[in-house]
Amino acid sequence: MFLSKRHFLQLAGLSIANRVLPAWCRPASKRNDQARKVIIVTFGGGVRYAETFTPEGARNIPRLMEMRPNGHFFKTCTNAGVLSHFNSTASILTGNWQRVDDFGFQPPSGPTIFEQYRKQTGAGPMDAWAIATNKSFASMGASGSRDFGVPFGANVVLPKQLLLEAVQEVVKKNPKEGVASRDNVMRQLEGILNEGYEGVGWTIFKAGKQLDQHVRDTLTRGLVEYIHGPESPSSGDELTFFITREVMREFAPRVMLVNFWDMDVAHWGSYSLYLQAITKTDRLTGMLWDEVQSNPSYKDKTTVLVLPELGRDGDQNASNGFLNHRSGDASCRNMWMLAMGAGVKRGETDRPVHHVDVSATAAELLGVKATEMAGRAIPELLS
Repeated sequence: MFLSKRHFLQLAGLSIANRVLPAWCRPASKRNDQARKVIIVTFGGGVRYAETFTPEGARNIPRLMEMRPNGHFFKTCTNAGVLSHFNSTASILTGNWQRVDDFGFQPPSGPTIFEQYRKQTGAGPMDAWAIATNKSFASMGASGSRDFGVPFGANVVLPKQLLLEAVQEVVKKNPKEGVASRDNVMRQLEGILNEGYEGVGWTIFKAGKQLDQHVRDTLTRGLVEYIHGPESPSSGDELTFFITREVMREFAPRVMLVNFWDMDVAHWGSYSLYLQAITKTDRLTGMLWDEVQSNPSYKDKTTVLVLPELGRDGDQNASNGFLNHRSGDASCRNMWMLAMGAGVKRGETDRPVHHVDVSATAAELLGVKATEMAGRAIPELLS
């Protein structure tokens, strides 16, 4: 406990940290290790059926096509709410259609699955996480509900935003040093986490809003090693996957949201980049599933739910409908969902389900009573 911060960051690792830190300051996240876990993966940014689960679109999602026969595929998963990113994902997490500010300046209305789970079970903050590429998701981890809120919320990490801020600070303060030096980046990451982490979407709880030292040190070390290592990311979603994997290996939470978002590049009008982002999200989702299958804390006890947060406009009334997602047509609202893992029977369901049903289903799987939710648990996933 008398190590300097610099020396600790050099030592901190998945095995070393457990030897350095006394038991009282380690997160108690691996208790109830045999209980059901739930990971919700959103194809954020918006993706159409046409580019995914159709004969023409299947080539863009080889991993999902490979996994589909081993899971349960819901042919229609409807988004009947506001067709915007924050509201769509918040609807998935709360079980209620959301109509709040879509830039993250307002928290979700009504408790999230994170709050429901933690309040009813007494689970600690390391058991609930939201990891997102979307920079507006800083307030996604907890609602503004008087009876729930931040004390029962999820840890929220926006890895891309965190690194962008760190790199900007390096360049601004000493452009001659540049960002090639891992010491420079690490120093800036430390500064951001110490002084202004909430402003860049880094909300890690120890008690209330207090930043957890162990989490900060572990993930800072991981980020620096990653961006300077052989697997250095080429996109925000790759960074999101890396942090998700670190969180799974270090803290083994029971409920997680993983938001991939690079597909929103479609707004720039490049259909080819949009397709490339779909394929990358497919690959990362497959890698996340591989981690579930190889990680003893998750294998055979985890249900993974993969779905788009929304679609994109159809081409009927526009030559480039994929650019946006506000028309409200079927291409925006009619999505799909693939469930895999523990308790999931192979098959397909024609009956429509809804985005708000996801949180209600997760509550049942986690063994908590879904309250204040319009959604209903999906019976096909409750075996």
